[in-house]
Amino acid sequence: MNNLMVKRRGNLLDLEQIYSLEKMVFKNEAWTKDMLKIELLRTNNSETLIIEENRLILGYFIYRKLLSEYHILNIGVSPFRQKEGIGGLLLKDFLNDVENISTVFLEVKKSNFPAISLYQKSGFKICGERKKYYKDGSSALLMNYVKNIEYGLV
Repeated sequence: MNNLMVKRRGNLLDLEQIYSLEKMVFKNEAWTKDMLKIELLRTNNSETLIIEENRLILGYFIYRKLLSEYHILNIGVSPFRQKEGIGGLLLKDFLNDVENISTVFLEVKKSNFPAISLYQKSGFKICGERKKYYKDGSSALLMNYVKNIEYGLV
């Protein structure tokens, strides 16, 4: 992360920028503005992390906690800034900062090889498949990350 980039929690004032990025990144699979708004308004078990530069959001990371499990719901990075490590930084910071992680789950499009590679390099393993998970009929890989809290091992 360069000196001009700032990592912070997202809020409702970020909705328009996140939604714009969401449509650019995920096109027909994009979340609706209402779905994003719900996550930004949740305070007890959901959080949105943002990386911005000069008040322009470059990437966002949405997750939810359920008991001792975490579910990564959405990661998006501006198409103009991909391959700069922004998504990896958000993921790494999440895994390092969140206390008492036992398991993290996520779904990723089976054909999204760059994302799958990033997750595997971060310690995620493929643990299943969800057939016809996306609107276009493609499947999702279910991946998980397990951390041994007692011994601090991954």
